[in-house]
Amino acid sequence: MRLALLAFALGVLALQQQPELPRLAWGMVIAAPLALSLAAFFMARRASGLIVRGARILALAAAVAAIALVGFFYAAWRAELRLADELAWAWEAHGHALLYDTGPRFNEAADAGNRIIAPMLRAAGVTHLDGMVVSHQDSGGALSLLDTVPVEAFFSSLPPDSRIVFARAAQGEPARRCVAGQRWNWDGVAFAMLHPVEANYTNSKLKANDLSCVLRVSNSAGRALLTGDIEARTELDLLRRDAAALRAELLVVPHHGSRTSSTAGFIGAVSPRIAVFTPGYRNRFGHPRPEIVERYTKSGIESHRTDYEGALTFDFNPGTRLAAVAQRDLDRRYWYDTPLRSEQPPLD
Repeated sequence: MRLALLAFALGVLALQQQPELPRLAWGMVIAAPLALSLAAFFMARRASGLIVRGARILALAAAVAAIALVGFFYAAWRAELRLADELAWAWEAHGHALLYDTGPRFNEAADAGNRIIAPMLRAAGVTHLDGMVVSHQDSGGALSLLDTVPVEAFFSSLPPDSRIVFARAAQGEPARRCVAGQRWNWDGVAFAMLHPVEANYTNSKLKANDLSCVLRVSNSAGRALLTGDIEARTELDLLRRDAAALRAELLVVPHHGSRTSSTAGFIGAVSPRIAVFTPGYRNRFGHPRPEIVERYTKSGIESHRTDYEGALTFDFNPGTRLAAVAQRDLDRRYWYDTPLRSEQPPLD
């Protein structure tokens, strides 16, 4: 028993000292000692004297390696987590917080709302949301968040019979439609809804994606444009209505980089310095499409991908250059799987 406890302590200590060691390297290092551990166990039971002591030493080394193997398989399991093409953006301004979209649903019991966003908000000290925007029907984490976090203002483009709209009504709170022209200001941060217009809701030919709430957020340091899953048709409508209103330093790329969106005219009107693609890792849709990524690159736009970089933080502070801070770089751990950046088959 004492030997097992010592092996456990040494194994954990060794792993904590190597947060960036590749998972495959752990596997290669562990394979031989783990195989020998069984032999050492039987040697310890049948032999005596120096052989027993040698077997115990061998068993100790192999046990340390076995602890590391647990980390290896745990990281491998994490890599199989299937994420849909959905996103969540949290905006904090002094004493206010707004959430734009709520991430994917994993299964009946788990979604990005209760597994990721709510814990993140608690860790950041956010006890309530001044606003929540559910841009379109891909909103797997919304219900659990409405049950978990008090929300003052709720906006969406969802139909009246949506479960999320019903849940909001059950709380005795209004569920407002996103409508172009809605504006508000919190502590020097201005929010402007640019799409949809009222007429879009009665257009039966319009896809749900093209009803996505398009929100512009700005302060004295710059602008960010959040676009949901809008496609080329809506991009053209936005250009016709008010192309100048689209200009922003930061653009969340429409529809995760689908070929249905990011027309040259739209990119030119927004003229962002940074574009963020938000695809699911190794998603079945092939997002972002290579030709769309190239379109941004050829325009001289700095691009980032959340499937590779993890959560991204942008600080809009006067006098400072806008830059992406990747959580995956800040918080490296050996059990975090490193995304493969080459072409890979989809996981889902």
